[in-house]
Amino acid sequence: MLPPALQSSYKTYKEDTNTIASWLATKARQCGYSADLEGAEESSKAASAAAPAAPNTVEPPTYVIKVKEFISLAEYIVGSPKSSVKVPTGLVRVLDRAIKLRKQFSSAAGEAANPDEGHAYFLAILEKTRDILKPFTAAENAEHQRSSSESEPQDRQIQEDISNMFDILDLEEPSQEFLDAPDNKPAPSTAKKEPTLKYEIESHKRGRTKGMDLCAVSIAVNTAIDFVRELELDMVRRFPAKTDYESIVMIFYMAQSLHRGHNPEHKQQSGDLFNLAVCDLAEDIMLPTYSILSSLQDVIRNGSVPQYKPGFLGYRDRRTHWHQKTSRDKIHDDRLVMMEAFPDLVLLSMMTSKMPLAKDELMRGIRQMSPGKEIPLWLVFAAQCFLDAQHELKSDISKGHDQLRRNANSIRASIDQNLKFHRQLRIVNWPKANDKAFTDMLSVIDQWIVKDVVADKWQSVQRHAVIPDGGSFQLFRQYPVMCGLFSFSLGMRHQDLQVTFINAWGSLMYTGQLYNAVRQERLMPRSKVWKDMEFVIALQGSDKFFVGDAPTELDEYLKRFLLSMGYSAALFAKNRRKNAPAVSAKGPRQLTKLCAAGQLLAGRYCDNDAAVAWTTETMKPIIEGKLDDDSDDEGVKEVAPGSGENDDEAQQASTNSSQGQESKAQKAKKAKQSQSGALLRKASGSTSLIPTTDFLHDLANALHAEAIEMNLDYLRIHRFCWILLRNVNEACKPGLLETYGGGYLEREDRLPFVVGYIFMSATATSHIASLLIPKKEGIQVSNRLLKTAADVMGEMMDSGAGAIETKVLEQRMGTIIDFGAFL
Repeated sequence: MLPPALQSSYKTYKEDTNTIASWLATKARQCGYSADLEGAEESSKAASAAAPAAPNTVEPPTYVIKVKEFISLAEYIVGSPKSSVKVPTGLVRVLDRAIKLRKQFSSAAGEAANPDEGHAYFLAILEKTRDILKPFTAAENAEHQRSSSESEPQDRQIQEDISNMFDILDLEEPSQEFLDAPDNKPAPSTAKKEPTLKYEIESHKRGRTKGMDLCAVSIAVNTAIDFVRELELDMVRRFPAKTDYESIVMIFYMAQSLHRGHNPEHKQQSGDLFNLAVCDLAEDIMLPTYSILSSLQDVIRNGSVPQYKPGFLGYRDRRTHWHQKTSRDKIHDDRLVMMEAFPDLVLLSMMTSKMPLAKDELMRGIRQMSPGKEIPLWLVFAAQCFLDAQHELKSDISKGHDQLRRNANSIRASIDQNLKFHRQLRIVNWPKANDKAFTDMLSVIDQWIVKDVVADKWQSVQRHAVIPDGGSFQLFRQYPVMCGLFSFSLGMRHQDLQVTFINAWGSLMYTGQLYNAVRQERLMPRSKVWKDMEFVIALQGSDKFFVGDAPTELDEYLKRFLLSMGYSAALFAKNRRKNAPAVSAKGPRQLTKLCAAGQLLAGRYCDNDAAVAWTTETMKPIIEGKLDDDSDDEGVKEVAPGSGENDDEAQQASTNSSQGQESKAQKAKKAKQSQSGALLRKASGSTSLIPTTDFLHDLANALHAEAIEMNLDYLRIHRFCWILLRNVNEACKPGLLETYGGGYLEREDRLPFVVGYIFMSATATSHIASLLIPKKEGIQVSNRLLKTAADVMGEMMDSGAGAIETKVLEQRMGTIIDFGAFL
């Protein structure tokens, strides 16, 4: 069944006719009317029960009366000595509406073939009936008629607007076969309603109660706003006249209000924004937020920033929970929130052209506002998201800014320490000029995170303005979405810069290969685990570190080292051609930038490119790359950090594996997944059809699972790797000089080559192209250098230096990383 507001005019006037007939027949019976009201050929059915009667109940009688009997029934009722007749207000409205609709259909249908069966004939019957009953409506309905006359011009305009919406449509008259068809009650819908406009509230609730990452929640919310904007643009393309909130939503609101029997223009109090009798409807379509934005838009002036003195219109009630407040109090609080934040929002929007970090949709929308300009639906939704965060987070609203500051300070400390470590240490692949990328990021943090950019801008824009003292970072402390987008932009840029840096230095990859050889040769107790390195290998994958699975033999250690350095696999072929190139055209292997979902959004939030065009292809990293729930339970569940919930599943997968045992990389991946804290949702059968809210949840979960990847400090691990290589070189130096002579290491920037020399000393290989200098003649194959390196590495494990980064991550992310699979 269609919503009542969208039912056809035809159905409406048929129902009105039934209502009138039912009242006339029932009232006439009460007054003693004894004529037969059943069995007439030309009739209108009175209202009857829609559902089957319950057992042991008496169904009300159903009367069938002739149309022309309306007049005689009305005359009998008003002339009956048994009753003092008063016509109800509801019947008056039904009569007026039925007559109006009959006039419309009479005009459209023209002259009927049979005057007694046409619209004009029945219209005359209805008007005559109303004239008979009219003297008996004045006393009871005087107040109603007075209020109706006052609002009649407004109602007439509203109704004309509603009618005009359908003027461009061709009306097809229903066939007689269709009209005579029985009314079938549709089966109740089993489809689950999707709270599409409530996604932002749910996201913030999850961010507060379940530890969902701030960046994940913020991007999911902003993506939801993007979706609303795309839907609005699509509607504009289809219906060019519908270009703003009013043209899209207000007609629906007015129609619904009138259908409920309320004047949409009526206000109980002078300060009300709309008729609070339909407040639930208004909230569903975000009318309060639109009204607030519309009033604020009028105070915008080019080149100036509106000002508001806190407390001028009162203060918010922060003690009462949002859901316990009255409708009027909610609107009052929302108005105060927007009025207090609006000057700062306008000021910040004026700076978006120079903003090096992400811009959210609310900023984009406010920057476009000006008096008299249409307010788009997506901007209203963006403002609603801003207000919903206040409603749900309450006193926790400032935690978004706190997390942004923590993330920025962590990045700043990482860069500062790295620049200090490399003050005198340089390589050809990373000249001093490259450090500008790091210093630029520090400048962004200083200007936009450490300093209160809004307060500074106030001083420069209006030096003599009285700026209210609301505390530092007043806007950002109530703007978690913007804080999350800023944090994501910084995190992704930092990761990108870190991976580029460590690939230029080669420290992690080659030290990781040395660690693997020591572990495989059992030169170090199994209890000694380099947790930071194991975690990086698990995140990157063994193929990135070892050009395939982790090698387990001495010859393979050297071979994988050379392949990683950029040598061609043809160098090791048995039937190698004499002139085959030794160096691969692909160059040295490199570690990759992680965060697949984050990389998809990096252009949007790091470079301020256009919004992501969500297609089947762009959605794949989100839908297919999400963490799958292997249990039999459908829906959403949370894996508690450190709960070991996936252990049994991992064991079962191992048993069912075709190879009989999972690889270490697979175990490491499962260990990483079990600690991510993401909400897991079982994969749907199709990636082409997915509900919007499900996709937004998948997006938030994917970004949340990647938070630990984005926050990994590669630079800290790089410094420990470099210090380890220094110590390994010092400990192995006598043996290296004995085996290769003094030319094996000309400069410290070639420390990663020490790993290759150690591997070659343990194999029969004595010379490899021009990469490593050859062994001296008569040198015996021995793994003593590898043993020495293992001793140095063991000392680092004992000092705790091999687990510093994972410990920091556990503290920052509030999770526990289980390394039981590596012991």
